[in-house]
Amino acid sequence: METIVIIGAGASGLACMNELVKTNKYNIIVLEQSNKAARKILASGNGRCNVSNLNMDIKYYNHQDPLIEKLIKEFDVVNFFKQLSLKLRYEKNLVYPYSLSSLSVKNVLMKNMDNVSYIDNCEVLAIKKAKTYEIITTNGHYQADKIVIATGSPASHLSGQNNLKMLEKMHISMIPFTPSLVQVKTKPVFKALKGQRVKGIAMLYDQNQLIEKQTGEIMFTDYGLSGICVMQLSRYLEHLKNPKLVLNLLPDIEKEELAESPYAPWSMLKPYCFNMIKGKRTPLSMKLVFSMPPHSIAAFLNKNDISINPDTVNGLYLNIRYENRQLCVITGTSLSSFTLDKSVENAWDTAVGQFIKKTQGL
Repeated sequence: METIVIIGAGASGLACMNELVKTNKYNIIVLEQSNKAARKILASGNGRCNVSNLNMDIKYYNHQDPLIEKLIKEFDVVNFFKQLSLKLRYEKNLVYPYSLSSLSVKNVLMKNMDNVSYIDNCEVLAIKKAKTYEIITTNGHYQADKIVIATGSPASHLSGQNNLKMLEKMHISMIPFTPSLVQVKTKPVFKALKGQRVKGIAMLYDQNQLIEKQTGEIMFTDYGLSGICVMQLSRYLEHLKNPKLVLNLLPDIEKEELAESPYAPWSMLKPYCFNMIKGKRTPLSMKLVFSMPPHSIAAFLNKNDISINPDTVNGLYLNIRYENRQLCVITGTSLSSFTLDKSVENAWDTAVGQFIKKTQGL
């Protein structure tokens, strides 16, 4: 029976192991240089692990390699995981474990570990080729008829060093690595929004030309942006001269609606605001400015027996500011002409006070 050594117990190495176990033809040894297998899997997709996409195509890859195209057509990722008894769910074209937990993916990929020899804390130092392969590691020497190098890319430090220099010594050609499906560092950085997630549209421009746009979750970080649609766009950045990301965080509101008024209806903004304040982590600061609709001002004045021309009232405002764990609520009025009459201000203060008491059940 031939011996195959798989170097690397990440997603690729474990997938290869499971395919080889099915043949029942090989003695399989898996070497992992860190102290745990599948560490990158646990971190993928913010812990949800998007395992595949129903719209797989070579055009989404940085290099139009015929081998990659062949693998896309012949290897069914969805069926692979179904055979491992992983229940899946679908969000449009995206495929997730039904549990929405990357741990479920790790567990099914490792279910055949009892059928192989697995050694961790085992860094490969060199590979010598004679009639067979001799793999020299920090944990002994191993002989193999065939080897599979699945050490991954240098995109993450989770799995330690990736022995790319070792491959160069073996005269194995490599396509240069380029960032893909990664978070994006931006200027400026909105640190106050760190950890906040919203659904919107991310548009990538280069020299004022739209390159690509993606719709989905956008997450603010302390270094820039993350989220599925931002990561989808990241693969283009390496090849652009002057990239610029434009975000539409109100995709349900037409541009014409925003042009008609500087204010958006609260009914449209409410889901976004609630999404930012839910959970245990509160924002560092937040400011909301509410304005009474202009067509309601006349009725407000009439209700409070204030005999002034409604056209002289530019606006009635409610400013809500949260900062340093303190909430401050301030009313505001704007009139087109100066007056010592405070009846509008007093009526607005009273109305806001009554509204707050009513909503709080006081």
